[in-house]
Amino acid sequence: MRNIILIMTLVFFVSACAEIRPVETVEPAYLSDDDRFLDNVRVKNSDEYGITYEYKDVRIDEIAYLASEYCYEQNERKAVLYDSQLYKNFSRRATFHCL
Repeated sequence: MRNIILIMTLVFFVSACAEIRPVETVEPAYLSDDDRFLDNVRVKNSDEYGITYEYKDVRIDEIAYLASEYCYEQNERKAVLYDSQLYKNFSRRATFHCL
């Protein structure tokens, strides 16, 4: 009888600790990559010889794709990364030359 009471109390404590909780879902910060680009990428300077972007929360290879499209529109040239530096408020600036 003593063993049954001990087993029942053990089962009670184990079942009390094994509470089922609902899983919280996290909404994505941006609905698409286009929204992310529009919020985080700005053109700071552009001419026929190059372009400068200010960006945050975007990788440099994604910016390089934008620069290559820009330079291709400027007499079918290639974009080459000239400089990348940390700027105000944890943003970055990348300068590409069209060669």
